[in-house]
Amino acid sequence: MIAKIKRGLQRLIKNPYKLYEKNKELQQMFSSYKQAVILGSSDSINKLDVTKLYDDFVITVGNFYEHTEIKKINPSIHVFAASHPPITKSVLTEWWERCHSVLPKHTPILIEKRDREVALNVFKSRELFFYSYTGQLPVDFTKPVMSPWSVTIIALQLAIYCKTPIIGILGVNHDWQCIQEYTHFYSHQEPSLEYYLSKAGIEISYEKQKQPFPKERLYREYGLYQQYESLKSEANRLNLRILNFDPFSDFDVFEFDKKKNLLKETV
Repeated sequence: MIAKIKRGLQRLIKNPYKLYEKNKELQQMFSSYKQAVILGSSDSINKLDVTKLYDDFVITVGNFYEHTEIKKINPSIHVFAASHPPITKSVLTEWWERCHSVLPKHTPILIEKRDREVALNVFKSRELFFYSYTGQLPVDFTKPVMSPWSVTIIALQLAIYCKTPIIGILGVNHDWQCIQEYTHFYSHQEPSLEYYLSKAGIEISYEKQKQPFPKERLYREYGLYQQYESLKSEANRLNLRILNFDPFSDFDVFEFDKKKNLLKETV
């Protein structure tokens, strides 16, 4: 056993990025798409028919697998950011077991390497890809990538890595920061990360926030907006475009191209 560990360490020292070599396959899998759509969890998603994106490179993130039409949406890939406090190993396991049970079995998942042990135990028989933080631009998933302030940053980097000409976002509104209360398209009282944290007796700071966040919170989120601006510049450099497709969003870092054809008839 000790000899096996030593051999593993020697391989790691010789090639610290060996785990990420498989990520070259991501370009092979998705580079033919003309348009990528990243689906976030803002409550505007409930007003949109996102089952119409069947011709696109559909990237879902975080809790989006809880969408009632997830099988019909049929994501090309699902992305998780790294777990962090207050998420415990048991909460992460329960959360991901739920994800594994409802996400289409053929949908691969992109996971930060620190959660590899839990991922391998939970997502058995599912294709997994691993990445790591602390990288810089240009985007290269065979090496560490930019550490995100939001999982959307990882999804955008993935679409850029695959050289997708048009990259649209839906349900990525960030209006909770100082304009609206913190809400999602799903209920926090039903299976979701928030549900499993509450079930474990772990308090979530934003659950206590009944009023819109003060400006001070927006100042702390400045780093996130810098990342969005950096990725917009990187996309422009590569002749790619990042657009905000959401008809209900005021998030204006990216140019608007509001897809009113996705509006549900009841809206």
